Order: sequence, then C-alpha cells, then structure tokens
Amino acid sequence: MKIRLLLLILLTLELSYSQNTLGLLLNSNDAFDGYTLFTPEESNLVFLIDNCGNMINSWDFGSTPKLTCYLLENGNLLRTGSNGIEIRDWDSNLIWQYDLLSNLGLRQHHDIEPLPNGNILCLVKDILTEAEQIQLGKNPSLLNGNFKSEKIIEIQPVGNNDINIVWEWRFVDHLIQDYDDQLDNYGNIEIHPELVDFNYNENGFNHSDWLHMNSISYNPSLDQIMLSSRTLGEIYIIDHSTTTLESSGHTGGNQGIGGDFLWRWGNPQVYRQGNASDQKLFKQHDAKWITSGFDIENKISVFNNGGDNGQDNYSSIHIINPQFNANNTYQLENNKFLPLDYFWSWNGEILGDVVYEFKKSGVQALENGHMLICETSKGRLSEISIEGEVVWIYRNPVGETVYHQFETDLDILGSNSMFRGAKYSRDYAGFDGKDLTPQGIIEDVNTLSENCNTQLSVTDYALTKPKITFNNPIFNNTILFHQEQQQTNISIFNVLGQTKLKVKNFSGKKLSIKNLKPGIYLIEIENEGNEQLKKIIVK
Repeated sequence: MKIRLLLLILLTLELSYSQNTLGLLLNSNDAFDGYTLFTPEESNLVFLIDNCGNMINSWDFGSTPKLTCYLLENGNLLRTGSNGIEIRDWDSNLIWQYDLLSNLGLRQHHDIEPLPNGNILCLVKDILTEAEQIQLGKNPSLLNGNFKSEKIIEIQPVGNNDINIVWEWRFVDHLIQDYDDQLDNYGNIEIHPELVDFNYNENGFNHSDWLHMNSISYNPSLDQIMLSSRTLGEIYIIDHSTTTLESSGHTGGNQGIGGDFLWRWGNPQVYRQGNASDQKLFKQHDAKWITSGFDIENKISVFNNGGDNGQDNYSSIHIINPQFNANNTYQLENNKFLPLDYFWSWNGEILGDVVYEFKKSGVQALENGHMLICETSKGRLSEISIEGEVVWIYRNPVGETVYHQFETDLDILGSNSMFRGAKYSRDYAGFDGKDLTPQGIIEDVNTLSENCNTQLSVTDYALTKPKITFNNPIFNNTILFHQEQQQTNISIFNVLGQTKLKVKNFSGKKLSIKNLKPGIYLIEIENEGNEQLKKIIVK
C-alpha cells in the first residue's frame, strides 16, 4: 500500500501539468477560496464551480449570452442573452425577462451593471445619421455611414416582463469640435478635457464605430459610472447623481458639471494633451472599480488588450489609482488627468503562453489581493498574485457541447470562449441558504480535480523494479505480456486508488480490460510473493 501511495503522488504531480487540457489545470493552496462563475459564449448554460473545478450549480437560459452575467446578493442570476435581459433564481426558474430590442428598438450590447436598488444600467447603441453627425460638428471626410454612438439607460424591472426607464445619459451630449464654428459643439478642445473631440482620428479607425464601449461599472460610494471605449483607448467616469435632464447638459449633480466627464484616462491625445508616448491604454476591456472593503478599494482594474505599446503582441493587466483634490474632485496636472502612470501592472506567461487577447477578456481584483484573469479566446481563467505567481488555472470545457479531456487546442480554440469570469467569496450573501454540495466536474475526467482535496503522506519507501513486462501504452483493450503468466494476481486502480479491475490466478499472455475507459491507471502485479506497481496508459 505504501508503494501505491508513493506512485500515486508522483502520478498526480505529473498529470496536474502535462495531461489535463480542460477543466482544472492548477490549484495552489494560495488560491482565493471561493466560487467562480462563468458563461461559455457558445452555450445556453452558466456554471458556478469551486476551486477544484467541481460544479456547484448551473443555470439554463435557453439562449447564448450577450455577453455577461452577475450573481446577485439574493442568489438570483442576472444575464443578458439572445432573449433579452433575464433574471433566474438558483434553480434556473425565470423570474423576470425583457428584450430591449424587440420592445423598444434599443440594442443592448457587451455589458450591464446591477445597482444596489435593484435597477440595472445598460449599455445601448444610439444610432446617428450622417446628417446628424455633421450638425454635431463631424468633419464630413471622416463619415462612414451611420454612427453607432452610445447611451446608458437605467431600467427598473417591473413584474415579470416589463420595465421603467428611470434615467438616461447620451454620449453625443458631451462632444466638442473645432472643425466648423457654424456647427454645434464648437470650442477650444485643449481647455475642455470634460468633453470629447468628435473629430479625433489619430488611429485612423472606422468612424461608424468610433466609440465601441465594452464595459460599464458603478461605484455606490461615489454614485458614479465608469465606461470603457476600446477605439479611443480611454476610460471615462460620469456622475450618476444627475437627473436625466442634467445628464444631457453641463451643470447639476453632485459635482456640478452635469453629464460631462469627471475623469478620463488612457489616451490624453484625445483631448489634445501629451503625445503618443503618453497613451497607456490600447483596445482595453473590463474597466471597473475595485470593491469597497478591499485593501486597494476604489482603484480601477482593466484588461489592456494591446499591451503597453499598442503593438498587439501581448496584453497587460493594470490597476489605476485616480487622484482626488481636497473637495473630492478628480485631480488634473497641466490640464491632464492624474495619475501619469499605472499603480500596478503585469504582463507575462501562463502555462508557457504569452497572455495576448486581441479583443474581449477581463480581470477582477480578489479579496486576497490577487487578480482573476479571463482570456476569452482560450476560455481560460487564471488567478495570479500581485507578485505575478500563477496560483489557479481553469479552462472552460464547454462550447456547443461538453468537450472531453485530451482535446487538442486546435480542436477547441474559439469554441470554448467566454467573455469574462467572476469569483465570489464563500461568505457572499448570494450563497446564504443555498446547497453548495459539489456535483462533480463538468468534463468527463480530470485527475487534478479528483485529487484536489486528497492529502497523501509519503513514506520513505522504494519502488521495486518491474520484473513482468507488457505493452504500455495499452491498445485495443488488451494487455499483452511478453512472457507467459502463471498464477498471477493482477489489480488495476485509478489515480484515486479505487479498484477498477481485479483478476486472481491469471494465466496466459493476453488480458482483456475492455471495461476500462481511456486514461491513466496503476497496475499492481503479484507473482510468487513478488509485488510490483506501474503506471499504465490505456488508449
């Protein structure tokens, strides 16, 4: 038995890094102890797993996501999808559903944000014709058809299939241009950092999708909203305390400037400050505040897709620390919003791969100071420490179907993608009174998950050298011994030490193992008082 335990440990260490391709790939004692929520982009399902990769709960929404979801403090799940925005309870029963596009002609996209009062902030497209753009001050040479501008609506769920729109903010109410003094929004761009230059064109991008907002976040202690513009390389903060009327202008609200930008960061060139070397964000996603109560609360985390140089050869994770004046307004230095650089930054490799995602993806700051990174195209969630140590890795095994272990990367690349993931502490209010019993892994087999909670002690015991030889790996469900066997006892165990096959007094050269699934096992052979133990691979 001691021999078996030793080989079991050696086997587990090997499998943890070299065999599993999906599900749990790494679990360290330093990983944040919580439950992880993720939504495969090609599936109707949402999953909640523990650190061992065991499924704790799942929800079926009947449609694919568009694109994110949140576990609410009452245990319900809020998700956007092809059927609109939905809320389902812990048992996946539909509580509320509303389709903005079907009912109001509004195209919600990318992200939503639940508010403490039960309302929901939604990013929606705000379409402007070329004539409308010109009147707002657009240089006609930059036009490229209708402009997919952005607006925010705050909706209050009503009943089980209705809403009230209680607040609205439009991006086009906060533009400035110096192209034509006969058109709207004419002014001096350099002295108005609270407005956006409608003709900024340094990157030569498609002006029909000039903004491309991809995330929205809310800070309840400040009553402010954060937005991320992928194309402009900026993140913005606006005042939520305004009325809808005040949000369309330049006065009112807690900060007194209406719906204008309280703070912006990432590319000061957009408001004529600095040069290309001052740009810090490139095609970024998932800008959000770090939760109150954390050591680094009210700072901002962001997944910087284009790295720090815009060359599209790696991605970076950043924490940004906005600077405040004595009156709690955001600080500028020489008309440029602070800080001048990142508070913390990381870029590197996970399992030998440089982290690089051209689009989507995200990051979440955890209570233990670690960061949870989502790489969309790989369907991979990884937890890293501030020092850059990777302590937990999980790869989504679900696309249009559940993939099995040992799929090659080429087979599943892009099919197991996920927009973002989120980790919740075990004492999160949404888990109160819920059944959190592990239900097993999602994929077919995962040796690391199976041994995740197993503590084995190793004694100083030497393995005997094999005296009986046979084919290994094993094909066609048959072990072929190289010598004729007489009165040999054979036992086969999985990596948990569970007996899967036991044969007494076997004689011959061929042993059928047709009931064993492909995988890695231990074979124990006993003949004339000699015992030997060996790893086998069943193909």
